[in-house]
Amino acid sequence: GLGTADAQGKVLHAWKAGPQTVMLRRQLEAMRDGGVYVLSIPKSPYRCPPGPYERACQVAWYFKRAKPRSKVLILDGNEDVQSKKGLFMKAWNEDYKGIVEYRPNYVLTGVDVATLTAKFETADDVKADVLNVIPPQRAGPIAERSGVADKTGWCPIDPVTFESKLKPNIHVI
Repeated sequence: GLGTADAQGKVLHAWKAGPQTVMLRRQLEAMRDGGVYVLSIPKSPYRCPPGPYERACQVAWYFKRAKPRSKVLILDGNEDVQSKKGLFMKAWNEDYKGIVEYRPNYVLTGVDVATLTAKFETADDVKADVLNVIPPQRAGPIAERSGVADKTGWCPIDPVTFESKLKPNIHVI
């Protein structure tokens, strides 16, 4: 449901700083107090594993101060928090209790842009006031063309040297 520019302008990923992060901020500011911000996280791997959980905390911080009746609903495609679990669970249970709700195993299968509804493999549809979908990720096309990406779409490397495990003398950063 996010294949058009119009759809991508309404349901944002805002995964890298720039116009989409500004637009997400405006959507959150325009949302009614008592609304629901839904953050959909893809299955791992993805770039910056703590990133989605950090974003949830930033939005919760804003809601706590500016829209105290609003909620952050994290719908994670993974079985559990992927990074710094103790830190995030502590923040959600102490600093943002009653604001943040975390639900694992919510694998996104589609989006109805007109109704801001997220659709899932094995769970009921979820409607949002602001819907933020982080898409599944993989290495860029140059990695595929150069033969350093494997069938998973990622580049296996030696973590000490960053040398490709598929192409000797090529380093992937």
